[in-house]
Amino acid sequence: MLCTHIKAEDCVERVPKGMFRKKQDMEDNNLFLEGNSNRGKVVKNQEIIKTFCDECDNCNKSLMCLTCGRILCGRNDSGHALHHFEETSHPVVIDCISFELYCYSCDDEVSLDFEPSLYGVLKSLKLLFDREDVMEGGDGPTIPAQPFQTVTSVASTFTQKLHVAPASRNSKKKRGKKGKVSPMFVDTPPFQQQQGAAVIHDVTLSSTNSTSSGSGGATSSSEIAYRPRGMRNVGNTCFMNAVLQALASISEFREYIMSLSSLEDYIHDEKEPKNGGNYCYLTDEYRKLLISQSARSFREPTAPNEFREAFISVCPRFRGFRQHDSHEFMRYFMDSLHTEMRKCRKLPGMPDDKHTPISKYFEGTLQSSVICQTCRNCSNKIDEFMDLSLDIPAQRNASKVRLSDCLSTFFKLEMLEKGEKPECAKCKTKQTCSKQMFIRKLPQVLCLHMKRFRDNGGKNDAIIDFPMGQLDVTQFLTDDSDEAPCTYSLQSIIVHIGYGCGSGHYIAFGKRNGRWFQFDDTVVKGVDEAHVSKQKAYVLLYTKIIRKID
Repeated sequence: MLCTHIKAEDCVERVPKGMFRKKQDMEDNNLFLEGNSNRGKVVKNQEIIKTFCDECDNCNKSLMCLTCGRILCGRNDSGHALHHFEETSHPVVIDCISFELYCYSCDDEVSLDFEPSLYGVLKSLKLLFDREDVMEGGDGPTIPAQPFQTVTSVASTFTQKLHVAPASRNSKKKRGKKGKVSPMFVDTPPFQQQQGAAVIHDVTLSSTNSTSSGSGGATSSSEIAYRPRGMRNVGNTCFMNAVLQALASISEFREYIMSLSSLEDYIHDEKEPKNGGNYCYLTDEYRKLLISQSARSFREPTAPNEFREAFISVCPRFRGFRQHDSHEFMRYFMDSLHTEMRKCRKLPGMPDDKHTPISKYFEGTLQSSVICQTCRNCSNKIDEFMDLSLDIPAQRNASKVRLSDCLSTFFKLEMLEKGEKPECAKCKTKQTCSKQMFIRKLPQVLCLHMKRFRDNGGKNDAIIDFPMGQLDVTQFLTDDSDEAPCTYSLQSIIVHIGYGCGSGHYIAFGKRNGRWFQFDDTVVKGVDEAHVSKQKAYVLLYTKIIRKID
């Protein structure tokens, strides 16, 4: 729910220095409880976080008052945050780990209409609690570093105010090291006009790819090696950034969206709101973001603040700063674009008004065939799909799971028996039946979602061997399919780093101009194909390639 009990001008800009001194004093005097995990009992592979309370030192849940910046414990500890509200009437607190907002006046989790202005608060909380899993641009422990030449220019204002020395150019980020901060942590907030830039990696893969004007001369803008732009993390939004970078690697889809004019030019329904008011179309904000991302004259990362505001106005469940699932975001985002553009008339290149760019590029058709084992009557059901969610088969003899194994599991024949028996239309009674899925129409872009997250919050971290090209799914087509012979080539993937869906970090890998890049929020660097093939993919995006028949 949207809370109005606090205004933007009443909020602190960042964590007060006193809270940093408090934590440092506790570390110096070894006052942290052993095994403090921020949520009670420690389980295997769970991250240990040093949460604390300004009143009672140790606690399992740290909440920061947005009005004064004091960090206090929640109701399940000693309730000092609630006592603070009763004494001062400071209503809204933020969970220092999950970034969820809670208002004691509303007595509920809330969202604020000025959330982008809390950027400095989130950045300083990440710094205070050494949060590697949510750090902007964090490579994570499972992504091996690549030897690239780097040029770093970072703002020092933020660290100076916290009395933290900025890291030197060649220093490595160390968790919990006093007086050190990663360069990724001090990039310029999008709403402040400060000097400085995020980490920039030279992605020239070989010396032959770059040309200098004269010996030691300056390189002209036309001679600078192409490097896509990164995206700023505007509040635990790595899940969103990874999806946007992955989709931007689908060149035909990207170019089509960028070629559109304002969506209101295609909507002629007088009942639809126009942009003359406060309403803005999500498709328009997405188009503006893609155009900004494609600007070759800039190397600074873009800030998707306007896009995020437009998206959460359509999907309020994504308000706040909690971690979300990237695949869930992708589904909501694509559905929202599809819904908006179905209101349009005469979109360029569309056969009729029922089709949108989403359906043109991402929509395929599945056929479910149920055959009665008594009378052999066959019943077919046709459904559209935007992606396929694949189970990961159990590993045998510690061998890798192949993507083809996951697809075969999805399309395998299964028997509907006992309590699962359907009613046969011909026999008029419930009968044992076989059921099997087939593809009737292949999409231009095949999106495959690997079911890595378990219902209990855990994660299947199995290595899946996926092809970079020549993915053949013709064996899963219906017998009467009129699809031309084709294969699929990998265009982008999304990777989750961490132990479960409630935490961790998302990055993306995408193919741009024939070269692979790793997108880690603001940090973008070139990688080779072999590096991409070793990733533990969560979402894979393949594009169709029609085979030529001689």
